[in-house]
Amino acid sequence: MNYRQMTSIYFSPTERTKGVVEEIAEQFPVSRQSLDLTDSVKNRPDYWFREDEAVIVGVPVYGGRVPDVAQKRFRNLHGHGTAAVLVVTYGNRAYEDALLELSDILKEQGFRPFAAAAAVAEHNIVGVYAEGRPDEKDQKLIRQFGARAAKQLADIKSSYETEDLKLPGKRPYKAYGTLPIPIKVESSCTDCGLCVKKCPVQVISRTDPRVVDTSGCIACMRCIHVCPSGSRKVSALMKLAIRQKLKKACSGRKEPEFFYEAGK
Repeated sequence: MNYRQMTSIYFSPTERTKGVVEEIAEQFPVSRQSLDLTDSVKNRPDYWFREDEAVIVGVPVYGGRVPDVAQKRFRNLHGHGTAAVLVVTYGNRAYEDALLELSDILKEQGFRPFAAAAAVAEHNIVGVYAEGRPDEKDQKLIRQFGARAAKQLADIKSSYETEDLKLPGKRPYKAYGTLPIPIKVESSCTDCGLCVKKCPVQVISRTDPRVVDTSGCIACMRCIHVCPSGSRKVSALMKLAIRQKLKKACSGRKEPEFFYEAGK
């Protein structure tokens, strides 16, 4: 298929999903642009894509699902038979229904998924799980996936001719839910306001960044990731509790998984 542009689209609070998506995008030999849906925007516009374009859409897995906030932002994307590569990243536990759910969302929005990847990335809360990943081995496999997907797309005469992409997961999806993770703010905080600005769900007080509406927090750890003074942290006790809870599920190295249309 002759397509003129590839757009990388991602919800990526700690930028690990962004890195995987961009690594894949680099394997497509066409003009590229990026669309970051992580930040909160008061009046988010709709984005329209044509049949002669392609997209790579990436999101981290939260509790085996596509995060609710990301789901809503993906509803602002509109395809017209636009070919799509799907990407989810997860912290070495499981991605469960996330890829299937992402595919369903994009199909409803007019996209045609033709390839998908589930990549392991360092756990956003307990970094000891999948520490340093995607590592060199992962990145090589991710690049190979991107090259194969690019060739596959070039061989498609029309995105409307793509076959149904078979993905793991179940419908109805597992119940969605996140647990609030208290964030400790140390005295080194300079009140710079960057955490307030960058919070994807705007639950940090604009007058005092030490105050968080935990009922709306999605535990994405973006405020910790962007803090220039390193003042925002999850307490050692909380990390230990989460680590123990995930010990069995996150044990052993899980490898990235890739999916293509039947026979491709």
